[in-house]
Amino acid sequence: MTMVPLMAFSGCAVDTARMYFVKMRLQQACDAGVLAGRRFMTDTSMANTTLDSTAQAQANAFFANNFRTGWFGAKSVGFTPTKTSEAQVAGTAVAIVPMTIMSMFGVPAQQINVACEARYDVADTDVLFVLDTTGSMACLPQDDDVTCNNYVRDAGTTSFSRPADGNGSGNVSTVGYPGSTGFYVPEKSGSRMAALRTAVLSFYDTLASAADPSTNIRYGFVTYASSVNAGKAIMQMSPAYMVGGSGNANKVWNYQSRLRNGSNWTYQQMSYDVSMFVSQTSVTDPSKTSGNSSWPGCIEERFTTSGTTSFSQSNLPNDLNPDLIPTSDIRTQWKPAWSDVVYIRNAVASSSAGELLATATGYGGPAAVACGKPVSRLKTMTRNQVSNYVNATDFRALGGTYHDIGMIWGTRMLSTKGIFASDNGPWPGHNATNKVIVFLTDGDMSPNYTVYGAYGVEYFDRRISKTTDLDSATLKAYHNARFLAECTAAKSRNISVWTVSIDSAATSEMTKCATIPAQALYSTTGTGLADAFAAIAKQVAMLRITR
Repeated sequence: MTMVPLMAFSGCAVDTARMYFVKMRLQQACDAGVLAGRRFMTDTSMANTTLDSTAQAQANAFFANNFRTGWFGAKSVGFTPTKTSEAQVAGTAVAIVPMTIMSMFGVPAQQINVACEARYDVADTDVLFVLDTTGSMACLPQDDDVTCNNYVRDAGTTSFSRPADGNGSGNVSTVGYPGSTGFYVPEKSGSRMAALRTAVLSFYDTLASAADPSTNIRYGFVTYASSVNAGKAIMQMSPAYMVGGSGNANKVWNYQSRLRNGSNWTYQQMSYDVSMFVSQTSVTDPSKTSGNSSWPGCIEERFTTSGTTSFSQSNLPNDLNPDLIPTSDIRTQWKPAWSDVVYIRNAVASSSAGELLATATGYGGPAAVACGKPVSRLKTMTRNQVSNYVNATDFRALGGTYHDIGMIWGTRMLSTKGIFASDNGPWPGHNATNKVIVFLTDGDMSPNYTVYGAYGVEYFDRRISKTTDLDSATLKAYHNARFLAECTAAKSRNISVWTVSIDSAATSEMTKCATIPAQALYSTTGTGLADAFAAIAKQVAMLRITR
């Protein structure tokens, strides 16, 4: 008689374990089914509460592949996927598990029920578009380098009046920007710029379709060439971060300029008080006999280390450190780019920044400069606001390609410790946001010694290269190293980096910059570019189990 209780205890343990394993497997199959159903759903309308046939078929197939009838003796297995009121996929699964040993004690077969639900949506996300808007972006996506370079050379530039701030342009700019004169390379019909505008909106639409009402998505924009128009964004955080700004004791900065010397000009480095320049609509131009000058908002970068291709992430120079908050030290502060007073010397005995050249006016001239559209700090944006920004009259192609300055500002605006930390913090009661950089370019790094940009005039100021460096290849290597150092800085801060190239392949630098090689995309067509942006948005959206 003692064997009967022992058999009952043993049978109970065996059959309980069987039911546990069946329930776990049934739950896994249910989860797999609804995940597949939501992934392949073609009708995401909330108005239609019937699950479409594609989603239904995929859900049933994935469930069946994960739970076979007869597993542990299970029978009467059923799975019912449904569409929820929020256009997600829910499901219920059932299986009958006959008892083995316990059946001898009259215990009937047991019914096991599980429920599941899958959502395809977006966690709170900050997306920073870093967009190459250099002169070659006026070309067609399929144009080769020779065709494009010839077009940019022959097309020249066209002037335009920069737009006012507000919804029409999407701008928040310095007081000297609206109404000032800008320049651009006229776009070919179907240009890379046109494809970029469409691609950005394709990204927005794809991400918006995956988001639910509780999702918070912020967008920011950095357009770059040889500099970045970040002056207003900096001043909004604190005018003291800018040399010449209110509350900053540093008022003077040095520019490669010129001084009247009788009937001639002396071309040299000049010191100018910039406090009025950064605060007023226009000031008298000190480098000319008459005329005024306005600050459109482009900047010169902070102190950096010159003549190196190796950087320590634990000790980045000031310009590459996205977390650094400016102090009273001028080396930690930004300076207003003052292109109107900058001149290059066409004949010099050395590359020293202090070299003087007394000459006739014809031996010197303005440096090449490209000051583009103001950056847009992270914020929630409607589709119309995004469209206005990329379709504004100042979203134009001009200048040469400096990838490093674009990535520097993309990372800086997403840093949770830098000057824009208040822009990208978690929403109340939510976890930290996912952070994404979408970096778009159409070509290689192409720095130029005679360009005036974020690091002054490369040949004379020597903030990037050594005084003994004279060739473009060496200068390019310096800038590429800085670009990759900043890509590493972004990735080390949990920023997902995607690069998109308008080219037949991604360059080595673009592949290394991306978080993983698969996140370095490329295309030579406008539709391909839109598809690439949409693919990124789909990856940003997350498929997850909620029940």
